Amino acid sequence: MHRNRSTWDFIIYNFIIMKENKLIAEFMDVNLIEGQLGDYHTSWDWLMPVVEECRLESRCEYDTNDDWDKIHWALEEVNKEEVYDAVVEFIKQHNKES
Repeated sequence: MHRNRSTWDFIIYNFIIMKENKLIAEFMDVNLIEGQLGDYHTSWDWLMPVVEECRLESRCEYDTNDDWDKIHWALEEVNKEEVYDAVVEFIKQHNKES
């Protein structure tokens, strides 16, 4: 069976989103149940508690936190996709430093 490019793009996109949502859930210390990841990528209700946790974590830093600044600017633009991307980058950097 031949699948077109958009089908593969959709599959890859969903795989990446699932992986990123799992990263966020682990950061938030959420008890992961198979197939029940939060909708961090689509819902402000899911995303804003993560933003608050990132803000609290950034206060632990002694120097300027560029990753928090990205979240802050995305919030000012009220751009959920950019906030989500910035949160994922913040968590990846936080995990590297931990």
